[in-house]
Amino acid sequence: MEIIIAHLIHDLDALKACSLTSRSWYTAAVPHLHHTLILVDDEPGADRNQLGPLSKLHELGLLHFVKEIRVDQWPNKGYWFVPQAFDHLTLGFFSALTNVHTLNLHHLEIHRFILVVERYFGHFSQTLRSIMLYKPCGTPQQLSYFLSRFPNLDNIGIRDPQIHVSNKIVPETELVLSHAPKLRGRLVLSRTPSVEILAHLITSRVNLQFRHIDLRWSESCAPVLLEACAETLETLRFSRMSDYTLVGE
Repeated sequence: MEIIIAHLIHDLDALKACSLTSRSWYTAAVPHLHHTLILVDDEPGADRNQLGPLSKLHELGLLHFVKEIRVDQWPNKGYWFVPQAFDHLTLGFFSALTNVHTLNLHHLEIHRFILVVERYFGHFSQTLRSIMLYKPCGTPQQLSYFLSRFPNLDNIGIRDPQIHVSNKIVPETELVLSHAPKLRGRLVLSRTPSVEILAHLITSRVNLQFRHIDLRWSESCAPVLLEACAETLETLRFSRMSDYTLVGE
């Protein structure tokens, strides 16, 4: 049964059918059905709770199956993934997601979370291995401070960071990196002027040990990365593609 399910992990319709067969088939299929949690605002302008799926997963006892979280938000629909979107219950459900190893976050306004990073993301600190940030908003110091909250982080993807933020909530000198992430997996930079970010990571106590680096429209970062990862780098790829997928574990 496990072998059959393993062949169907990318076929959600088949997995759903299997989960309705019997209790044993349900037990085998359900971890794959709820592996990825997608939070998205697909009804712009509507009065709705984008964090509502957390309540349903809690009710069904499925939160511990979630291994990957994807948050989709777009400028034309408004930025909804902010601290103010959480109430007491949804924050409790979000904090119960303790087995997550991958985060994919679109347009994360890091400066809004900078004073409360531990409250909203601290429960990911030990399990998170991969993070992809699509157009994160924050200064290089804020971004590197955010990444330092995850000591077991191996893979990072950054696409087009919005680094010029006038609203600096706390002095940059107070953003002391708390951990030194492992960063020994893959780095993907796409259309990003990330030299400032990388320079801040390197001059902090973060030791870059990436084995694989993909630079997509980001050739200017190569000299800094080659020097920092000279002892560990196995592959370096330059490309001008529109593929923003982060290859995880």
